[in-house]
Amino acid sequence: MPNFPRTAFILGAGLGTRLRPLTENCPKPLLPLGGKPMVTQAMDRLIAAGTRRFIINTHHCPAAWNSAFPANTYGGAEVKLVFEPTLLETGGGLANIASLLAEDESDLVIWNGDILSSCNITEAYAHHQGDGAEATLVVRAQGPNCNVRVTDEGMVTDLRDRLGKTDRAYQYTGICIVTRAFAQSVPAAIESIVEHFLRKIPVQPDSIQAYLDSSPQWHDLGTIEEYNTIKAQLEKPVRGAMTPAEAAAHLGYNLVDGGKMLKGGSGRKFHRVSNAAGKEAILCVYDDSRPENLIYGSIAHALLGQAAVNVPTVIAEDHDRGILLLEDLGSDDLWSLSQGPSFPWSAFGSAIEQVVKIHQLGLEAATNAGITLMEPFSPALYQWERQYFQDNVLAGKKFDRSVIQEMDSLARELLGQPAVAIHRDFQSQNILVRDNAAWLIDFQGMRKGCAFYDFASLAYDPYLTRKDMDLWRVEIEDHAREASDWKGSRDEFTHLLHVAATQRLLQACGAYGFLGNKKGRPEYLAHLPQGLHNLAIAASLCGRRRLAGLASDLEYSLTVTR
Repeated sequence: MPNFPRTAFILGAGLGTRLRPLTENCPKPLLPLGGKPMVTQAMDRLIAAGTRRFIINTHHCPAAWNSAFPANTYGGAEVKLVFEPTLLETGGGLANIASLLAEDESDLVIWNGDILSSCNITEAYAHHQGDGAEATLVVRAQGPNCNVRVTDEGMVTDLRDRLGKTDRAYQYTGICIVTRAFAQSVPAAIESIVEHFLRKIPVQPDSIQAYLDSSPQWHDLGTIEEYNTIKAQLEKPVRGAMTPAEAAAHLGYNLVDGGKMLKGGSGRKFHRVSNAAGKEAILCVYDDSRPENLIYGSIAHALLGQAAVNVPTVIAEDHDRGILLLEDLGSDDLWSLSQGPSFPWSAFGSAIEQVVKIHQLGLEAATNAGITLMEPFSPALYQWERQYFQDNVLAGKKFDRSVIQEMDSLARELLGQPAVAIHRDFQSQNILVRDNAAWLIDFQGMRKGCAFYDFASLAYDPYLTRKDMDLWRVEIEDHAREASDWKGSRDEFTHLLHVAATQRLLQACGAYGFLGNKKGRPEYLAHLPQGLHNLAIAASLCGRRRLAGLASDLEYSLTVTR
């Protein structure tokens, strides 16, 4: 990220008392994980984002830090060690190094050296810039100490329940971003940085903001048992590290079509492969970046075997190395078939019938197979989708309060419906077609949620741009209502479909903006105008007129600038 903070402050001066005797002669951040000091996991992530200098405060076993970074560099970045003869705590430690920041450095990342996190720190920084806050705390929806109070608008109102606020509680991750001015305002006292946050909040209520981290990994290693567990996990074969050619050979196959990648993203790469007998299959090499990757094979087994859902057969899997071999179902999907003059209705109808099987039988199949599904849809997850849209489509600008109220009401309505197993990414490119029957792929780890989310994902799919799509959308709705054996009224079904479509399109548009602007894949930005167009329609049809107006304005601005 071009303007990412040049300097990061790593908190390394703690005593590590919870991990004694391991830390008697070694600072906790320098304990080995995966053959490297624990702290380098954070440093690697920060260097990738743009950090070029680390300031690390030390106290316990300072010589160990000098041994870890003898050249005062790491990964091409400068490492400056600042020894504290007297332990200053996090606030005093920050005050002690604030003068080392150059005048042209507007912001500073602070990261506890003993925290393991897969937080998207570039996205967190973009959020910080958009809010204009003095400090942005990275928080999680769950954790052992949920005591950071945050409003729906993302404003921190309390920490450690010291100010008596009752807003939703979150876990502070030990990661934050502060302005240079904030760092230089911290008093030179032996105290936690939390004390300065608490002084700021009553005087400047919007000065401390929060960024919700929903990434798969966060650990504050507090026990020797937890440390040993994480250490063992990291020292296994690195999942996803094999090249596609190596992975294919490992299973007795070879790449075909010159090794061309069929599809990629979310930590997965797909290739067509063939064995000595000429039998073709689809190879997937996956990593740990998305937790649902780890259970995809198990879910496919359960859906096919117990729920009789049309999903590809898992031929083989090496879970430790991140290799999955799947039945080859061909290349025809609903999207490609929809490009022809005739609408492929039989395939669409089949797709709806297959996803209804997931809704009706998926939870039982997963339970019987002993599969722990991804976190269910909850207020926090729906809020994350809203934040995803704000960060990646509005570039961090805040929503109008009336728009926030409309979006909050979407989540309430969807949470009021029965929770079933859902596909979650039920769109035309994730539905293959063979002999007019639909086969479902990329079911995102499956999770509990509202069935309407899946129906709406297909009906309002931004990839489907046919001129007659409005007519076929009605057919999709009617077939979904009949296939699901809906007991309510037609009007209620229609309303809930549009509520779900509005929520889903916030996520989809956020994804297009994120992939296009932050992951260097501009082809996704081409789908954003259609996504906003569909969002305006769906929001209007379920009475969210202010949100519909915002979507229309955004679509118009994109059209004008092209």
